[in-house]
Amino acid sequence: MNVSNIVIEQRLRTRGITATLAGVVAVDVAIGVLAILVTHHEPARVTIALVVAVAALPLFLATMVCSQVVVRVVDNDVGRSFEVLYGPRGMIRQVFGPDQITGASTSTMSFPSMGGWGYRGSLRLMRRAAVVTRRGEAVVLELVGDRRFLVTVDEPDSFVAAIAPSPA
Repeated sequence: MNVSNIVIEQRLRTRGITATLAGVVAVDVAIGVLAILVTHHEPARVTIALVVAVAALPLFLATMVCSQVVVRVVDNDVGRSFEVLYGPRGMIRQVFGPDQITGASTSTMSFPSMGGWGYRGSLRLMRRAAVVTRRGEAVVLELVGDRRFLVTVDEPDSFVAAIAPSPA
């Protein structure tokens, strides 16, 4: 039976990221519409419409994914897992099970040290990744394979305490 109980959960503030991405999508579409309106050659209009759609779709999807980010620790059959859910209803999930987490700590980070807003890095390629929605306090997970995952949250000490195995 796979039953999960949420130990701690926090929805991250992502309005700034979402608004920025939505603004980029709106500008892309507006420029495309203007280009279509001023172009009198029909094949060029179709090409412009396709280019705008191809450029806007990934930006729109990124906006959807960033529109809601939830960080939580759950207690399930195998122990405590750390989860990050992206988008409406957690359409994308990143799960770190107890077999992947070798340690957890807190850190205070500045924007320049994290590289700005968004998902930074790659656990596969760079062995380091971060979900940055603001500067300040963060949970830092040390993972097997000398990898590290960081996520900015309020009260990271609570998340670190929740990750620790509960006494038997």
